[in-house]
Amino acid sequence: MKKITPMKQILLITLLLSVKWNVNAQVSTKKVEFVGAARSEMSGFSLSQDNVIDTVTPGKRSDGYALIDLGFKINPNSSTEILGMIRIKNAFGGFWGAGVTFDVRQLYVRGVIANAVRYQLGNIDYKLTPYTFYNHNPDQLIELNGIQKIKQDIINYESFYTNNNTWRQQGAAMDFGLTFKKYVQEVKVNGFITRLNSAITTSLLERLYGGGNVIITQSKYATIGLNYVSAFDVLGTALDSNAYRNNVSTLTFESTLYDKNWKIGIKGETGTSKIFKTQIDDNNLSDYFVDATLKIDHKKSNVSLALSYLNVGDDFRSIGAQSKRVDFNKLNTLYQNYTNDQIVRPISSFDVYQNSNLYNAGISDRIMAYNPVFNNATPYGRATFNRNGLTSQLSYLDPKKRLEVRLEGQFLTEIRGQGTTKLKDFTVLTAQVKWDVSKTFKFKMPLVVTSGFNQQQTERKSDLAFEQINLTSTQFNTGIDFEFIPQFHLLAGINSMQATGNEILPERKPNGEIYNFTPVSIAVNELIYSGGIRFNFSDKIFLAGLYDYSTINSNGLNPYHLNQLLIVYSMKF
Repeated sequence: MKKITPMKQILLITLLLSVKWNVNAQVSTKKVEFVGAARSEMSGFSLSQDNVIDTVTPGKRSDGYALIDLGFKINPNSSTEILGMIRIKNAFGGFWGAGVTFDVRQLYVRGVIANAVRYQLGNIDYKLTPYTFYNHNPDQLIELNGIQKIKQDIINYESFYTNNNTWRQQGAAMDFGLTFKKYVQEVKVNGFITRLNSAITTSLLERLYGGGNVIITQSKYATIGLNYVSAFDVLGTALDSNAYRNNVSTLTFESTLYDKNWKIGIKGETGTSKIFKTQIDDNNLSDYFVDATLKIDHKKSNVSLALSYLNVGDDFRSIGAQSKRVDFNKLNTLYQNYTNDQIVRPISSFDVYQNSNLYNAGISDRIMAYNPVFNNATPYGRATFNRNGLTSQLSYLDPKKRLEVRLEGQFLTEIRGQGTTKLKDFTVLTAQVKWDVSKTFKFKMPLVVTSGFNQQQTERKSDLAFEQINLTSTQFNTGIDFEFIPQFHLLAGINSMQATGNEILPERKPNGEIYNFTPVSIAVNELIYSGGIRFNFSDKIFLAGLYDYSTINSNGLNPYHLNQLLIVYSMKF
């Protein structure tokens, strides 16, 4: 945080004006493009408790800021693009430059070599497959309503999450393709290398993460892919010869048959993983997984059915696919403590929806903690280890786009018991509905209703009472988006999360080894009522005023109400 004097402010304004002049001068030649985003937030929070006198915790808090991400996309020639983006952020309450910060948000160079090979250096958004390098979102099992989605979109932007499950990394990437006249239609080759940590001390080795794949398309009916990723320490970068390795090799496949009314396809991924230290034989792990899906589409009715078999070994490790977004080891930055005893306030769904400080921006080489209330069956997404079973999905899309329905079931079990030979069974039921009421009844004013439901049941049966587990977790949300005046949207929604029962959670060392189990009794009841109004200046610019009223009762701690009034202006350009 830097304090800017009036003279420095004048110099900064002069610099920005000069940059703007240069951009405008070059727009006609398409050498420079002005890109970025701007956002301003004003929020007020209140925390209250029923029938409890709290003389320590302040009842109300306010916060706010304005920021601009100013990016210049420069094209020195037809095959090269350079992007530099600077963030200027000012916390409300700062005067004469106080509270202003400057950061480099994004920087890369990308282009094409000899009209054949594409490359990118610097910040890259990258993914491969769900078991090698993939940004799963396992703590959001149903789509959010419109109000919570506004806040979640801000979190995604701040954490560099994209809609296609990429991780933001710093490094280099390249890809190229080859086409053939016979036998094979196309071959695509992708590769990347990134830096997970630098050797900043004499005892910490520099760690890199890299890999790639080769995708062979035989025709529109068959595709096969070879994928490989590796996290590895670079020997010689520190006074340590015990280097870390995590290697994952997989095979992806897809075959599809078509006719006039049906589309039938089978696809999947299978492979192995190894995790070890070069100088220590203890705790070396290796395992395999199989994930295969049969999907049937009936074109005329727009009905799709998918059936999957899943077997992910208990020792399967892939840090690029098993890193979580929400870090449940972090503490709340909003009302971290409450009551006169200043007990720690646990992370609730209210916090997950609006607090970007709880999110992880990169991949982790450790098995991250999870919260069984949010997701106990697949806490690390599709790549969750120690799972075996079947999943199914049925979806329907009305040809006139009036109704969209998705139903999903997962029936999984552990492969190896944790602390016992008995196995946990997991049953997950999910339903998602989007209904365009205005198209159904031919209203002039658009009205869309969305609803989502998810229930997880975890059970472990045993004759021994201390081994028994029975946990039920239910999430539900519904919301409406009513455009009562052109560009003016009335938003309302309800979010509910409930969980009751017990679990036994593993405690792990940094290397992932379990050293203890902790029994937990779970009784959670969270309810959020939301309302707001949004004005869309365009598809990329809006102003919204939102209000949340929540009731949170978590595991016998003092129940409380946590409310938020949020005004947000957002622009992307």
